[in-house]
Amino acid sequence: MTTLAQVRLSPKGRRWRRSGHPWVYRDDLAAVDRSLAAGDLVRVLDPEGRCLGQAWYSAASRIALRFITPGDEPLDRAFWEARLEEALAWRRRVVQDTDAYRLIFGEADGFPGLVADWYAGRLVVQALHPGMERLLPDLMEMFARRLEPRSLTLRHDLEVRRLEGLPLEVKTVWGELPDRVEVRQGPVRLLADLRRGQKTGLFLDQRENHRASAAWSQGEVLDCFAYQGGFALHLAPGARRVTLVESSGTALALAQENARLNGCENFEYVRENVFHYLKAAVQAGRRFDLIVLDPPAFAKSRGDLTAALKGYREINRRAFQLLNPGGVLITCSCSYNLSEPDFLEVVRRAARDAGVAARLVEKRGAAKDHPALLSLPESLYLKCFILAVE
Repeated sequence: MTTLAQVRLSPKGRRWRRSGHPWVYRDDLAAVDRSLAAGDLVRVLDPEGRCLGQAWYSAASRIALRFITPGDEPLDRAFWEARLEEALAWRRRVVQDTDAYRLIFGEADGFPGLVADWYAGRLVVQALHPGMERLLPDLMEMFARRLEPRSLTLRHDLEVRRLEGLPLEVKTVWGELPDRVEVRQGPVRLLADLRRGQKTGLFLDQRENHRASAAWSQGEVLDCFAYQGGFALHLAPGARRVTLVESSGTALALAQENARLNGCENFEYVRENVFHYLKAAVQAGRRFDLIVLDPPAFAKSRGDLTAALKGYREINRRAFQLLNPGGVLITCSCSYNLSEPDFLEVVRRAARDAGVAARLVEKRGAAKDHPALLSLPESLYLKCFILAVE
């Protein structure tokens, strides 16, 4: 058995680790062997030398350790195969009426730094840590044997890889991947671009919120930051007209393809900055019965938070101003640096600024195939509020 290098935590680091958080930051380390390389598996000790578990070491990132296990058990092939089976068993339990979903969600499934998504038999994988990068050949062999995917594509194009000293690349390592892959979400069919689309092709974490939105559809609907039409396609059957506003021409063109695929003829497409569109719509006296706000993350770091709060407050205020009495606002944030209570406060202030009374009907999060760890607040990133205006 190979003897692992050891990393000792400072007293502050031990207190942090007791919170259960699976990451340890560099300034919480007391001693590190200089011979350690990025992706090395290490044995983590407390200040008195007691073992706290095993973790992957990062030589570049501010996150120095990512815990894999609190014990000393061998992290061999059988260990990872068991974790894969646990992840698959959870998906069999919670995924319904779709052929596109997340198979592995990083730390929440015991695979630090790994994302694996399934699109109608096509597998897309992201390894975001040097330790996972080293393990990837074995994992891909497990995926091939256990899942028999028609293709496997590596979407190694996230900036977080650069922060870990890893190269950026997109490549299909086996099988053939078409330009578009058709998937199903309940009654809706979607075309996904698995090479160039956001995340790994679609916002799979919003899938259950897309479905839930359909019950509120009525009259004139406005879908802001529409991307490829995930919300709009589910809202179309109950609406007189759905206006999709999106700044990306590529995304809007794919939304049009998806509309044709689903026979949606009540769509109006607007390629414009959403902030500009909402301001002009208020000035023009437009009115809607349902509005969806699903923006990208405004706060990608804590340093962005002040500007992000201003942005979220503005778009929500404008949306409240545009809603008819009895209208519904579905507003989302995927910024994990903005907590749910703080997002709710932003929306409350936006309603006050707009001079409307609103009821919070439902609080939602990411789809169940994106499990969240209570000890990892970063995994509780997606917030979705459904509000009714009086």
